[in-house]
Amino acid sequence: MLHKSLFFTLRSAPCSLLLLLHNTVLICPMSSRASILFYYDIVSPYSYLGVKLLNRYRSQWKDVDIEYRPFFLGGVMNGANNQPPATVPAKGSYMFQDLVRISAAAGIPFRFPSQFPLLTIQPMRLLIVLQKHAADKYEQCIEKLYEEYWYNDKNITEKDVLAAALAPIIGSAEKFEEYYGMTAQKEVKQQLIDNTDEAVTAGAFGAPTMVVKKAGSDKGHLIFGSDRFEMIALMLGQPYPGVPAQTPQPKL
Repeated sequence: MLHKSLFFTLRSAPCSLLLLLHNTVLICPMSSRASILFYYDIVSPYSYLGVKLLNRYRSQWKDVDIEYRPFFLGGVMNGANNQPPATVPAKGSYMFQDLVRISAAAGIPFRFPSQFPLLTIQPMRLLIVLQKHAADKYEQCIEKLYEEYWYNDKNITEKDVLAAALAPIIGSAEKFEEYYGMTAQKEVKQQLIDNTDEAVTAGAFGAPTMVVKKAGSDKGHLIFGSDRFEMIALMLGQPYPGVPAQTPQPKL
């Protein structure tokens, strides 16, 4: 017989193997789904494009779990000893042209905002609150804030702008006030710090950063950038339709 202590040790371990010892077969549970953990900050234009593209692909990637996790890009830059591309003249010039090209190719509405960069700590804390307390509206709120900043040129660090954008999605101005008030809680502030530290520990140096896991594996593969979905599709055995152009039609 399989020793009792060994049985419980193996049973509790995440694994996908068939163990044969002394004619005893033990089948360990295996995750049947792949996953993408997508770290983002509203201040990142490539994260905006990445969210838009991933949301198109996910309708065909039905066996892949996707989580959008807020972090603070400034903290990631500091933690990785990196600097924003816009602070390097050649990189900044290329970035502005590149974003316009991607927007046109993918049919994603885009206008570079008049105020850039913004200190997005407050909206990112609010998104942490929404992820926990308004999960069914959370992803819609992410897209709305991206569109407000990267197409409608709104200062999404201002409370009135956040309220006008999100209250209709959340359900009421009163509900928005409730959630906005939660951003002052220590737990919420700490969660943003923890998410940021977690991403840096995983190897993040910018945004978007994704941690991709294959079905049946706990090993995370770090992927950077909004132009790596073909690689992700190949890694996860999912279809890749290319950059599907759509007529620019901002939601909400």
